[in-house]
Amino acid sequence: MVAAPLESDRPLTYEDLEGFPNDGHRYELLQGELIVSPSPDGMHQVVLNRLNIALAAAVKRAKYGTSIIAPFDIRFSKSNVVEPDLFAFSVSQYKQYKGSYFEGAPEFVIEVLSPGSVRYDRVRKADLYMEGGVKEYWIVEPAAKRILVHVAGSTEPMPRIVASGLLTSTVIPEFTVDLRELFIPELNSFD
Repeated sequence: MVAAPLESDRPLTYEDLEGFPNDGHRYELLQGELIVSPSPDGMHQVVLNRLNIALAAAVKRAKYGTSIIAPFDIRFSKSNVVEPDLFAFSVSQYKQYKGSYFEGAPEFVIEVLSPGSVRYDRVRKADLYMEGGVKEYWIVEPAAKRILVHVAGSTEPMPRIVASGLLTSTVIPEFTVDLRELFIPELNSFD
């Protein structure tokens, strides 16, 4: 199933989202447009789990702040509310953590692509994240076995593509991912 926008006669806001069911779908707003995504597949979840474990450990080692795994809202504005797969914010950003959502841009965001989220994660969310103040944004592509890396202030117009070796975060240097281990193809490999 593909993420699909739903029609509305006006831009929606985060108050509108509060009325949607907790049914396993992801409800997000991009410029007031409702985007509904189905539950992710198994490979998405395996890769996300591996990233979550590694990021949580790195954040703790670095005494950086906090990492949060989906589902959890980030409110950039009333009409831009997203639910990234994984994100981290620094100690200096704790006042932006509101208990049930994060207000504004966290410093580091990771999205793991599903077939239905490609267009939104690569283009619309990338624009929102980078224009909204995210310092580093990783788009993890399990099917292609690569990670697209956007870094704020980069002079490159396109994201850096990492398809092998080690990838280290510029925001949290203690966070390093070995792509060979991240993209182990077997779903029963939960190491």
